[in-house]
Amino acid sequence: MKNKKYLFLFILVAFSIQTLQAQSRKQKGLLKLAQQEYKHLRFAYAIPVFKQYLSKQKNDTIAILQLGNSYQKVNQYDSAVKYFDLAVAAGVKYNANMAEAHAMLGHYDKATLIYKQLIDSNKTKIADARYFGFSNTKKMLGDSLDFKIYNTKINTGFNEFNGVLYQNGLVYESNQFTNTLRKKKSFLLHFLQSKSAKLTPEFAWDGAGFSQLYFYPNIDSARTELVANANWNEKTPLKNYTDYSAITPNDSKKMIGSYGVQKPTIELNQTIKPFDVFARDKMNLGAVSFTADGKKAYYTRNQRKSSSVYQLEIWEATQREGKWVNAHKMFFNNPKFSYFHPAITPDGKRLYYVTDDNSGQGGTDIYYVERNEDGSWKNTVNLGQDINTAGNELFPTFYEGNLFISSNGHPGLGGLDIYRLIKGSNGEPVLKNMGYPVNSAKDDFAFSIKGTKGFFSSNRNGSDDILSFDYAQSMVKIKGKIYVDSTCQPGKSIYLYQKNEQGKLIVKDSSIIDANCNYEFKIRPNQEYDLVAFDDAGNRFQQTSTSEGYQKQNNDYIKDVVLINIPLSEKIKQAKIAAETAVRNAELAVQTTKFIRTVDSLKSLTKDYVELHHPFDQVYIIEKDLADYYKVIEMVKRIKNKKIVIVSAADCNGAYAYNEDLATRRAQRIYKTLSKLSNNEVVIKQVGERELLKDCSEARKDIAAQVINRYSYVFIMNKN
Repeated sequence: MKNKKYLFLFILVAFSIQTLQAQSRKQKGLLKLAQQEYKHLRFAYAIPVFKQYLSKQKNDTIAILQLGNSYQKVNQYDSAVKYFDLAVAAGVKYNANMAEAHAMLGHYDKATLIYKQLIDSNKTKIADARYFGFSNTKKMLGDSLDFKIYNTKINTGFNEFNGVLYQNGLVYESNQFTNTLRKKKSFLLHFLQSKSAKLTPEFAWDGAGFSQLYFYPNIDSARTELVANANWNEKTPLKNYTDYSAITPNDSKKMIGSYGVQKPTIELNQTIKPFDVFARDKMNLGAVSFTADGKKAYYTRNQRKSSSVYQLEIWEATQREGKWVNAHKMFFNNPKFSYFHPAITPDGKRLYYVTDDNSGQGGTDIYYVERNEDGSWKNTVNLGQDINTAGNELFPTFYEGNLFISSNGHPGLGGLDIYRLIKGSNGEPVLKNMGYPVNSAKDDFAFSIKGTKGFFSSNRNGSDDILSFDYAQSMVKIKGKIYVDSTCQPGKSIYLYQKNEQGKLIVKDSSIIDANCNYEFKIRPNQEYDLVAFDDAGNRFQQTSTSEGYQKQNNDYIKDVVLINIPLSEKIKQAKIAAETAVRNAELAVQTTKFIRTVDSLKSLTKDYVELHHPFDQVYIIEKDLADYYKVIEMVKRIKNKKIVIVSAADCNGAYAYNEDLATRRAQRIYKTLSKLSNNEVVIKQVGERELLKDCSEARKDIAAQVINRYSYVFIMNKN
């Protein structure tokens, strides 16, 4: 009995060991299959195998990270972030993929945190640019008044993207499966055909179809209010974990034939037609570009298999009598790399394209090649490090004389952003982010425009969609007042500063304060700016603000800025006190000696003075008095420790308040010159039209005769 007991225990242990060994073999098989699918870029089918494996092996950090990467490749960013966070919690270090996944969910604080760590550890070349962009999203996220965005009837739950304007329509790419069975067939015939039908090759990267070209004939009717939301359906593994047979390697261009699905019954919009004008196989065909005359086309298709990989290459075709003929691949194609996204200029003289050629800056770069007069092509040229980065530059397009590209290596909102190539302040090429709503936290790419209307692609709704837009540039009027020490000082200059694309603060505009101390600028909506003014001592006064918070008034956008009051420097305060003292002394002198005017009282105190005059409604000196003005300037340069009193007036033409202001500005103009020449004390006194030298009641309209009343006296006196 005892022996039977041991025998039973031995059998139980042996059975447990066999079970554990079987489970171990299964786990190893699952991991091998998952990584095999992952290695060959079949991410849609790697995902379920990784999940099955990780249900038992929860601490395999490499598998967790690869599962997160797989979800990111199929644009399921919430799931990607979930597994990235699990990987980090298990000890995996941050990488750029994690930062980008967080950014594409709008988690900019987390994205900047990750990139900050990557900058500190010098892990990635694009970290600085991405960190700057995600740290400064406010400017790019401000609602743009320029663009109004619409959905289009082109979109389905599959990917529709890269719309190209052609013959008043749109040629675009889509990976949708189309139903070729007729609706009127009997159920039995439908069943038999579906049973016997060959499987359509599937693009196992994301589990959808290969890209084909389609044509929507009328862009004016493309808009709709409906949104074609895409739902992610997790795949079922097509291979068993015990199947270790060799699998043909696959890249992002071709899927092996053993993967396939029945064609689902999705009907094309009746106005949409396949654009089957170029020779193709069952793989990808897309990324097309046409010359303005429609005679040349450049498109992308798969190469023949080279080293077990079907790379992409660019072909050229010519239209003759309605048919595309003489199709041939471009000379720069190389079987070791992929070449795609061609963009020909309207005149056909320059072709832009994208390649992963390892001679570039990293990732994918944009190149161009120019055509000679005899029709041959010159050597290829990389657009350079101002445009290309260690990230990916993709989808060049050329419209309205502008080059547009998409990139995830420059400062942006997340994923691919659309940029326009402009000239910088020194003539250097600079990429300008198109901002929201063209760009979003998701991928945005393939921009086209004609006049004020256009299209671009985005996966902001789940799958790649083609969106339409109207464009009209809008400006916001920035209106405000500036006072100096709580008093109006017309004629003062104010400057508008803004940062350029490199973050450098530059002067964008300037304005002169009017008689009511108002200024006005026109600025783009939702922009940061600095207002800069200087006091009379040359001290800089700066106020930072934004063009947010505008109000629409009729057809204008207006933002009123709070009153800016520039405090006086100590030197100016002392000068003001001295001026007030001089005025009081002058008034006292008038009272004691019965002088009628300030200039009369001051003349009784000094013989060193000069009388200057001004043109009507102007602050500068008339020509015949310039010699006297220059003499007093030279005199002030030589003298020391004197008091200089400036008394300025206006004639009686015009409003009383305006003349008071005009007299002040005349005195201030002279003050700015004389106060800088030496250490003499300079004070001003304006008398407006209150102390006329000649009665103007009978000759108000005689402007020339009233020049005597448009005076500025400069008195040089000993200090009291």
